[in-house]
Order: sequence, then C-alpha cells, then structure tokens
Amino acid sequence: MKNRKNQIVCLAGIVFLLCSFAPTMHKYYLSLTEVAINTEKHTLDVSSKLFIDDLELELNKLSLKKTDLSAVVKNKETEALLFSYLKNNFKVNVGGKLPDLQYVGYEIEGDAVWCYMEVVNFNGNGTISILNTLLYDSFPEQSNLLNVSLDGVSKSAKLTNPEKMAEFVF
Repeated sequence: MKNRKNQIVCLAGIVFLLCSFAPTMHKYYLSLTEVAINTEKHTLDVSSKLFIDDLELELNKLSLKKTDLSAVVKNKETEALLFSYLKNNFKVNVGGKLPDLQYVGYEIEGDAVWCYMEVVNFNGNGTISILNTLLYDSFPEQSNLLNVSLDGVSKSAKLTNPEKMAEFVF
C-alpha cells in the first residue's frame, strides 16, 4: 500500500512538472542560409532553408491570399511572389557590389522549404556583406544562421531579429 502511494505521489509530481514547463515551451524560429562562392567556376549559389508554415505566413501577408508551397503543381504566381520576397529580404554585397541574384526554384523537405538563387558568371571579390531579414516581420524572435564559403573556406554568423547584417572577410 505504501509503495502504491509513493508511485501515485511520484506520478503526480511528474505530471505537475510537465504541466509547469508546458507554458514555457515554444517553437523555434530559425532559418539557415548557405552562400557558396567559387571564384574558379565564377559562381555564387544561395540556398535558404525555412520552415514552410512560417514562410507561407509571410507570403500570405504579401499576396492577401493563401499560398501553398507544397502543392504538387508549382504555380508561377507563387514562385514570382516567393522570389520577390527573397530579393527584398536577402541581399549579398561582394566588394561593394550587389550581384544580381536569379531565382532557381524551391523544394520541400519535410516541414521545411529550400529556396535557391544564384549568380552565373560571377566576378567579384572583397568583403562579403549579407543582409538577411527573412521572416523578421512575422517573428520577433527569428534567428537566421548564415554559412558562407569562398573557394572552400567557410565562415558562419547568426543574426537575431533585429540584427540585419553580417560581414565576412576572407
């Protein structure tokens, strides 16, 4: 009987602890962007991974209608909206010049979406500055991780809203 009472008290304690932590649990607001520059091949590639529901929320605000990035058939209007959003919230400056990022596409990976942009025939050198405000409008606690590689040498930075700029010197 005493053992049973201890089990009940222990179980009640566990339930209490779980309930007391429940209000503090929250979703993480995080993105990852990789910028790869290859001076030998004259390429600059950008890959951004964002949670699909967060990105759709941002796009819904812009278009004033429901955006579904996971639709089987990709919609040209949705892709144009996505590229416009990316161009307005992500900029790369290399040596004082803003290369013209071109939209490549996107793909779904689980609950995330990878968005791709590139600069073909890239000729640039110098300090790399990146402006990244992806998802900042909807999520004050948003953090954006940046991984930048130049000819195989990598550097990283983390921007937390309202931080917008990161600089990389190679």
